[in-house]
Amino acid sequence: MRRPPEPPEPSASVYVQPTPHGLWSGNNNFGCETSFRPDVRNRQQILKLPEWGEPAVWTVSLGIDYSEGAWPASVVRGFEIVGEITYGTGGAAETIVLDWIQGSTFSLPMNAISVNAFYTVLTSEAPPPVQPNDLTLRVLLARGDLSTGLRPSKYAPLLDGQFFATLVTNAISTPAARIPKFGRVLFVVPLTSDAYDAVTTSDNFVRFFSAPDVTGSAFSVGATRLTERALVDGIRVPAFAKYVTVENVGGGSGGATVLLNFELQL
Repeated sequence: MRRPPEPPEPSASVYVQPTPHGLWSGNNNFGCETSFRPDVRNRQQILKLPEWGEPAVWTVSLGIDYSEGAWPASVVRGFEIVGEITYGTGGAAETIVLDWIQGSTFSLPMNAISVNAFYTVLTSEAPPPVQPNDLTLRVLLARGDLSTGLRPSKYAPLLDGQFFATLVTNAISTPAARIPKFGRVLFVVPLTSDAYDAVTTSDNFVRFFSAPDVTGSAFSVGATRLTERALVDGIRVPAFAKYVTVENVGGGSGGATVLLNFELQL
């Protein structure tokens, strides 16, 4: 078997572009495309590039594709994919976890990277939702910084593993959610139209804390009222914030559920 060419040396000003053979997905230096089987327990390595050259800024693009025709009918349809990206320079590495949405781009300083993907289910229904049979994931890699494109995001589950925060009348909702790595802007997403009305017409707040004990000794580092504008624009995470939850003051929205989704700044 012919060995694929080594990744280009990022510190070189001129290098010879290797002649591609077949599809781009067959050349692991620049990107790959692979089928992602509809198994909720599935975990696949999509891309792995070991250490090469000197560290430089590279842009990573994640893609997803499928067709409605290959999606089994007469079942609950739905799927969520989480990406686990480990990148490094020298002797240190960082791992980030993000939602594999319909295309996102971000730049990282690195000379090594691996990308894994796995399913998650945002529901407790049984049986769980079914995924398309022709689901395909893509990872593209290119040297340089790209400041445009859809930013990656990651929803924040609660510390007890629940996916959604529920407002409690005249109380702080517990447990809180831990802010994901590089989470910079929080988007509170009501799950239904009734929840939207309850969230925006009552006195509800997002509360940021320095520790998980939000009803005890945790130090409060910020609060923002949930208005229609806040839901659209998002809420910037304040300094020193490690955990987040929601609070109702004055009643009128108890039982409303929301998803805590963070835009990541990479």
